[in-house]
Amino acid sequence: MWPFRIKHPSSPPQDDDLIANFRLNFEMYFGFATFLLLSPYVINHLLQHRFIMSGLTFAIVLLASGNSLSIFRHRQQIIPFAYFFTLILTVLTAGLILQGGTIIYWYYPFAFIVLSIAEHRQARVMLVLSILVFVPAVFLTIDAGIAARFSVTYLMVCIFGDIVVRLLDKAQTQQALLTLTDPLTGALNRRSFLSTLGDAAEGCRREIGSASLVAIDIDHFKEVNDTLGHKAGDEALKNIVKTLLMRKRKLDRLFRTGGEEFIVLAHNIEPGESIAFADSLRVAVEQANILNGKVITISVGIADYNTEQSIDEWIRQADANLYEAKRRGRNRVWPPYFSRESILSAEKAQAD
Repeated sequence: MWPFRIKHPSSPPQDDDLIANFRLNFEMYFGFATFLLLSPYVINHLLQHRFIMSGLTFAIVLLASGNSLSIFRHRQQIIPFAYFFTLILTVLTAGLILQGGTIIYWYYPFAFIVLSIAEHRQARVMLVLSILVFVPAVFLTIDAGIAARFSVTYLMVCIFGDIVVRLLDKAQTQQALLTLTDPLTGALNRRSFLSTLGDAAEGCRREIGSASLVAIDIDHFKEVNDTLGHKAGDEALKNIVKTLLMRKRKLDRLFRTGGEEFIVLAHNIEPGESIAFADSLRVAVEQANILNGKVITISVGIADYNTEQSIDEWIRQADANLYEAKRRGRNRVWPPYFSRESILSAEKAQAD
């Protein structure tokens, strides 16, 4: 019934964090650029007998280059950026004291680097610290007029840069939400389902909790579209999702996996409880005013996760149980409270 299969249940989500990837890539290029641009300064400081500055600058080049190679090969930092921040802040402050006011031109790209690499909240803290260090040092070292102009412009760079990053983070959050949710109903979509299901199964294998799939299909939905139109069908879908969201538990997740097909991933629920929970969803939809007083019902199939199952087998079990609920007349949950064997025995007795 669901036109998909999971090949790698433990693989990371396909919708990567664009901002996080940007920051990591920027840090990689930052290291390569640091090697090219600062290596001549290391040599120049040595020739000018500024051994402290030469050593500190060389440390920046060495660590940044090593980090870049690690990110290039393994997509992973070996040194957190907080260490670079502390080191660069120290070098720039020492340079101001040892070399004078010309070094303040390096402070502006420093703020840009912090905003581009560090996580937003961390970047804010770093920029505030840099202001608290740089501004007093500048006023103590160079002409007050130049120091005042620098302080204002550096503060502007920090504020406007922070605004840009905040807007980018907000746009990324909104884009991620659109990627993971169904635009019509607001339920999580199939892509989100694929990643979440693997995490739930892994939690069960580690005995962190239990999980059940509650597969839902709207009964006779095609008739709604054919007789009342697709606009009415869309309205029914939205109202059903609202009903299910109101009735599900806080930790449960609702996904739209097809046209009129949904799945509730129920966390930390026992087998008997999953049947009662699924039936409460069915009753809630049947009793709700889904579409102008027209009674809309759902069929429900339940599959409790067994750690010996694969993800595909778990899905197929829920699919098969949903099909059985529809085959037996719809508007019901399968399996019911009593065992399948007792049902088959009763049917055989009736046939005899």
